[in-house]
Amino acid sequence: MNIDLPASLSHAYLITGGSGESRAALAKRLAAAYLCEGDGPVPCGVCRHCRKAAAGIHPDVTVLGPPPDKREIGVDQARTLRSDAYIRPNEGRRKVYIVDPADAMNPAAQNALLKVLEDGPAYAAFLLLAAEPGKLLDTVRSRCEPFPLPPEEAPVDPELSEQAEELAELLLTGDEFAVAKGLTALELERPRADQLAALLGETENQIARRLAAHPARGARVLRALKACRENAVFNPGAGHTLGWIAAALFQEA
Repeated sequence: MNIDLPASLSHAYLITGGSGESRAALAKRLAAAYLCEGDGPVPCGVCRHCRKAAAGIHPDVTVLGPPPDKREIGVDQARTLRSDAYIRPNEGRRKVYIVDPADAMNPAAQNALLKVLEDGPAYAAFLLLAAEPGKLLDTVRSRCEPFPLPPEEAPVDPELSEQAEELAELLLTGDEFAVAKGLTALELERPRADQLAALLGETENQIARRLAAHPARGARVLRALKACRENAVFNPGAGHTLGWIAAALFQEA
């Protein structure tokens, strides 16, 4: 993911959205940008600080996460980070602290970090990575510049894609009897509610891509799927769920 970095870097960012991997990759780029000694846009990627930051071995870049046997980042860890922030950098012009995941900090840890976020040394920079920023205190969030990443689409499972393609073809071309038979067979397989929701969602995607070839029928199918999603009790196997599709599709025809 190629994300443009700000021309002027803030002392603290709250990185949200995307995936855990994309947030970590952005944090690594930002860490290199803080330390870069290149002449052009930062990070240059070739100076010694950029190379060390990219390799994860720069002595002025610290990553803070939960201990191996814990789920939370505790207050003692936050206090240690806070104390370290007042020690001058080892090699670079800045010291960069990456807290990942920041939403794993308990309230005491967040409060311990707050002072250094508010009034830390000018050379210290903080990158807080969070999948659930709502877990962070308002006071912590307000001290950071927001840096939201666009959501990432999860890759579609090939088996799910194949099932959705078959269902889309049936709904777009089958007569009432064939559609009812196919939906009944699918219902009798008793898929879990989340599996069925994923299948219907991908089926909508497949049909949307074929609207040009089936404009009238495709629009009716999409409305039928929407009716199923919004009104059906997702209790696959009990006969409540997929009947919405056939009813909405052929009552409208």
